[in-house]
Amino acid sequence: MKKLLMVGMLSFGLALPGWGQLQRICHYGVMPTDNITTLEFSPSLTVTDDSGGVSSSQLTFKTYRVINPHYNWGIEVPLVRYESPEKSVNGLGDTALSLTWVKPETAHNLGYGAKMEFFVPTATDKRLGSGQLQASPALFAVWTNGFGWYAAAAYKHYVSVVGDHAREDINYGRFRLNISYLSENKWWIQANGYYFQNFHETGKMEFVPEIEVGTLVNEGTAFYINGGTHAAGNWHSKDWNIGVGFKVLYL
Repeated sequence: MKKLLMVGMLSFGLALPGWGQLQRICHYGVMPTDNITTLEFSPSLTVTDDSGGVSSSQLTFKTYRVINPHYNWGIEVPLVRYESPEKSVNGLGDTALSLTWVKPETAHNLGYGAKMEFFVPTATDKRLGSGQLQASPALFAVWTNGFGWYAAAAYKHYVSVVGDHAREDINYGRFRLNISYLSENKWWIQANGYYFQNFHETGKMEFVPEIEVGTLVNEGTAFYINGGTHAAGNWHSKDWNIGVGFKVLYL
């Protein structure tokens, strides 16, 4: 409960300074085909085993930089605290590097894109990362109806390339379905469904639903809060998670 209160207090503090200064801009920075330069700070809490007291808190620094109208590169650096009854550690997690290609929505309201991401094993403790260099290609498509609604579907694969032989190999896929509404009053809501299929341990799967609500704080900045939970499946990666984010757009 103490962790949850800390996350809530941080979200309130980030949102308060500009709450009354909302202004109209073209992008919210949430659609998969948005190609804008951003800087983001995102604290989150993932509770792996609520009854057993196992959890992971993260503060992730993210930036995505536009190369041209169709390409951008990104980097995500997480600072992590792992807690359990046996041991708690702080340090750096695994760093993510990415290159994304997007084709924005056309007259038929359909957009699509592809992303290549690598997770570099920069974690300072084995509890804070996978110990593996991972390659993670993804494909996605977006359909908009012109009235603020859009739907997106994506597939992303995670596979270990090289790393610590004593650690478990990684080979799983993630299907994502996203239905969202972007309001003209400068707020949005998203419903995400994540389906994970483990190919390393055949037969293991997990379904995780998630809700996100966000708003434009002022011109060029956005704030959001999201949360998800394990809903089904015999692969149990978490009990629940909650996160907030503060995003600076158009750097």
